[in-house]
Amino acid sequence: MPGFDHFNLIGPFYDLIFGRKKDIEVITRVEAGQNDRVLDVGGGTGRVAVLFKSITTNIVIVDSARKMLQQADEKGIACVQSESENLPFSELSFDRIVMVDALHHVIDQKKTLDEMWRLLAPGGKIVIEEGDIQNWLVKLVALGEKCLFMRSHFLKAHQIEMMCHFDETVSVEISRKNGVVWVIISK
Repeated sequence: MPGFDHFNLIGPFYDLIFGRKKDIEVITRVEAGQNDRVLDVGGGTGRVAVLFKSITTNIVIVDSARKMLQQADEKGIACVQSESENLPFSELSFDRIVMVDALHHVIDQKKTLDEMWRLLAPGGKIVIEEGDIQNWLVKLVALGEKCLFMRSHFLKAHQIEMMCHFDETVSVEISRKNGVVWVIISK
Protein backbone atom coordinates (compact mmCIF):
# COMPACT_ATOMS: atom_id res chain seq x y z
CA MET A 1 0.00 0.00 0.00
CA PRO A 2 1.53 3.31 -1.05
CA GLY A 3 1.54 6.35 1.18
CA PHE A 4 0.95 6.75 4.89
CA ASP A 5 -0.65 3.81 6.72
CA HIS A 6 -3.14 5.30 9.16
CA PHE A 7 -4.29 1.94 10.51
CA ASN A 8 -0.85 0.73 11.59
CA LEU A 9 -0.38 4.06 13.38
CA ILE A 10 -3.66 3.85 15.32
CA GLY A 11 -3.68 0.04 15.73
CA PRO A 12 -2.61 0.02 19.39
CA PHE A 13 -5.25 2.63 20.29
CA TYR A 14 -8.08 1.73 17.89
CA ASP A 15 -10.28 -0.13 20.38
CA LEU A 16 -10.03 2.72 22.89
CA ILE A 17 -11.21 5.18 20.25
CA PHE A 18 -13.68 3.05 18.28
CA GLY A 19 -14.57 0.25 20.70
CA ARG A 20 -17.51 -1.93 19.70
CA LYS A 21 -20.39 -2.34 22.09
CA LYS A 22 -22.30 -5.60 22.16
CA ASP A 23 -23.80 -5.19 18.69
CA ILE A 24 -26.67 -7.63 18.42
CA GLU A 25 -27.56 -6.32 14.95
CA VAL A 26 -24.38 -7.59 13.26
CA ILE A 27 -24.72 -10.96 15.01
CA THR A 28 -28.38 -11.21 13.97
CA ARG A 29 -27.73 -10.28 10.35
CA VAL A 30 -24.80 -12.67 9.95
CA GLU A 31 -26.78 -15.59 11.42
CA ALA A 32 -23.65 -17.64 12.15
CA GLY A 33 -24.08 -21.11 13.54
CA GLN A 34 -21.80 -23.08 15.85
CA ASN A 35 -20.11 -24.96 13.00
CA ASP A 36 -19.97 -22.07 10.54
CA ARG A 37 -16.60 -20.89 9.27
CA VAL A 38 -16.61 -17.09 9.61
CA LEU A 39 -14.23 -14.63 7.92
CA ASP A 40 -13.99 -11.00 9.04
CA VAL A 41 -12.49 -9.06 6.12
CA GLY A 42 -10.83 -5.81 7.20
CA GLY A 43 -11.43 -6.96 10.76
CA GLY A 44 -8.53 -4.97 12.21
CA THR A 45 -8.33 -5.31 15.98
CA GLY A 46 -11.10 -7.89 16.16
CA ARG A 47 -13.67 -5.54 17.66
CA VAL A 48 -16.39 -7.25 15.58
CA ALA A 49 -14.96 -10.78 15.40
CA VAL A 50 -14.83 -11.02 19.18
CA LEU A 51 -18.64 -10.80 19.20
CA PHE A 52 -18.78 -14.15 17.40
CA LYS A 53 -16.43 -16.02 19.76
CA SER A 54 -19.35 -17.24 21.89
CA ILE A 55 -21.09 -18.56 18.75
CA THR A 56 -18.28 -20.24 16.82
CA THR A 57 -14.59 -20.97 17.28
CA ASN A 58 -14.10 -21.02 13.49
CA ILE A 59 -13.44 -17.32 13.00
CA VAL A 60 -10.55 -15.70 11.12
CA ILE A 61 -9.69 -12.04 10.66
CA VAL A 62 -7.91 -10.82 7.56
CA ASP A 63 -6.50 -7.29 7.45
CA SER A 64 -3.55 -5.53 5.85
CA ALA A 65 -2.51 -3.61 8.97
CA ARG A 66 -0.09 -5.68 11.05
CA LYS A 67 -0.46 -3.52 14.18
CA MET A 68 -4.24 -3.83 14.06
CA LEU A 69 -3.91 -7.62 13.83
CA GLN A 70 -1.61 -7.67 16.85
CA GLN A 71 -4.56 -6.39 18.90
CA ALA A 72 -6.84 -9.10 17.47
CA ASP A 73 -4.25 -11.78 18.21
CA GLU A 74 -4.24 -10.71 21.87
CA LYS A 75 -7.99 -11.42 21.89
CA GLY A 76 -7.30 -14.99 20.81
CA ILE A 77 -8.63 -14.65 17.27
CA ALA A 78 -6.89 -16.28 14.31
CA CYS A 79 -5.37 -13.59 12.08
CA VAL A 80 -4.01 -13.41 8.55
CA GLN A 81 -2.27 -10.36 7.12
CA SER A 82 -3.40 -9.76 3.54
CA GLU A 83 -4.95 -7.21 1.23
CA SER A 84 -8.66 -7.86 0.65
CA GLU A 85 -8.23 -7.94 -3.12
CA ASN A 86 -6.15 -11.14 -2.99
CA LEU A 87 -7.29 -13.29 -0.07
CA PRO A 88 -5.07 -16.31 0.67
CA PHE A 89 -7.81 -18.90 1.16
CA SER A 90 -9.17 -21.63 -1.07
CA GLU A 91 -12.43 -21.28 -2.92
CA LEU A 92 -15.65 -21.90 -0.93
CA SER A 93 -13.77 -21.79 2.42
CA PHE A 94 -16.28 -19.80 4.50
CA ASP A 95 -19.98 -20.05 5.40
CA ARG A 96 -20.23 -16.45 6.59
CA ILE A 97 -18.15 -13.42 5.63
CA VAL A 98 -18.50 -10.09 7.39
CA MET A 99 -17.02 -6.71 6.51
CA VAL A 100 -17.83 -3.88 8.90
CA ASP A 101 -16.89 -0.28 8.12
CA ALA A 102 -14.07 -1.33 5.80
CA LEU A 103 -15.24 -1.50 2.17
CA HIS A 104 -14.67 2.23 1.70
CA HIS A 105 -11.01 1.78 2.72
CA VAL A 106 -9.96 -0.89 0.21
CA ILE A 107 -8.15 0.01 -3.01
CA ASP A 108 -10.30 -2.05 -5.40
CA GLN A 109 -13.82 -2.54 -4.07
CA LYS A 110 -15.02 -4.70 -6.97
CA LYS A 111 -12.06 -7.06 -6.68
CA THR A 112 -12.62 -7.29 -2.91
CA LEU A 113 -16.27 -8.22 -3.44
CA ASP A 114 -15.24 -10.79 -6.09
CA GLU A 115 -12.76 -12.33 -3.65
CA MET A 116 -15.34 -12.59 -0.89
CA TRP A 117 -17.77 -14.24 -3.34
CA ARG A 118 -15.05 -16.71 -4.40
CA LEU A 119 -14.54 -17.74 -0.77
CA LEU A 120 -18.24 -18.05 0.06
CA ALA A 121 -19.59 -21.60 0.30
CA PRO A 122 -22.98 -22.48 -1.24
CA GLY A 123 -25.76 -21.45 1.14
CA GLY A 124 -23.43 -18.85 2.63
CA LYS A 125 -23.85 -15.17 3.31
CA ILE A 126 -21.72 -12.02 3.06
CA VAL A 127 -22.77 -9.18 5.36
CA ILE A 128 -21.34 -5.72 4.67
CA GLU A 129 -21.97 -2.82 7.03
CA GLU A 130 -20.97 0.61 5.73
CA GLY A 131 -21.77 4.19 6.53
CA ASP A 132 -24.64 5.35 4.31
CA ILE A 133 -23.03 8.08 2.18
CA GLN A 134 -26.49 9.56 1.60
CA ASN A 135 -26.57 10.49 5.31
CA TRP A 136 -25.21 13.97 6.12
CA LEU A 137 -23.18 12.75 9.12
CA VAL A 138 -21.49 10.05 7.01
CA LYS A 139 -20.71 12.73 4.41
CA LEU A 140 -18.88 14.64 7.17
CA VAL A 141 -16.96 11.49 8.14
CA ALA A 142 -16.01 10.96 4.47
CA LEU A 143 -14.80 14.57 4.25
CA GLY A 144 -12.80 14.15 7.46
CA GLU A 145 -11.14 11.00 6.14
CA LYS A 146 -10.22 12.84 2.93
CA CYS A 147 -8.70 15.65 5.01
CA LEU A 148 -6.58 13.02 6.79
CA PHE A 149 -5.42 11.74 3.37
CA MET A 150 -7.08 8.37 3.84
CA ARG A 151 -7.87 6.44 0.67
CA SER A 152 -11.56 6.30 1.56
CA HIS A 153 -14.13 5.95 -1.19
CA PHE A 154 -17.69 5.57 0.05
CA LEU A 155 -20.19 4.02 -2.34
CA LYS A 156 -23.94 4.38 -2.47
CA ALA A 157 -25.82 1.18 -1.65
CA HIS A 158 -26.99 0.67 -5.24
CA GLN A 159 -23.35 0.98 -6.45
CA ILE A 160 -22.33 -1.86 -4.13
CA GLU A 161 -25.31 -3.88 -5.32
CA MET A 162 -24.33 -3.39 -8.97
CA MET A 163 -20.88 -4.83 -8.22
CA CYS A 164 -22.47 -7.98 -6.78
CA HIS A 165 -23.89 -9.54 -9.95
CA PHE A 166 -21.46 -12.47 -9.72
CA ASP A 167 -23.65 -15.23 -11.19
CA GLU A 168 -27.23 -16.53 -11.26
CA THR A 169 -27.08 -17.80 -7.65
CA VAL A 170 -26.57 -14.38 -6.07
CA SER A 171 -29.22 -12.64 -4.02
CA VAL A 172 -28.63 -9.11 -2.68
CA GLU A 173 -30.66 -7.38 0.03
CA ILE A 174 -30.11 -3.78 1.12
CA SER A 175 -31.39 -2.06 4.23
CA ARG A 176 -30.66 1.23 5.95
CA LYS A 177 -30.86 2.26 9.57
CA ASN A 178 -29.49 5.29 11.45
CA GLY A 179 -26.85 6.27 8.89
CA VAL A 180 -25.78 2.68 8.26
CA VAL A 181 -26.36 0.65 5.13
CA TRP A 182 -26.39 -3.15 5.26
CA VAL A 183 -25.69 -5.13 2.09
CA ILE A 184 -26.44 -8.83 2.51
CA ILE A 185 -25.26 -11.08 -0.28
CA SER A 186 -26.42 -14.70 -0.31
CA LYS A 187 -25.25 -17.64 -2.41
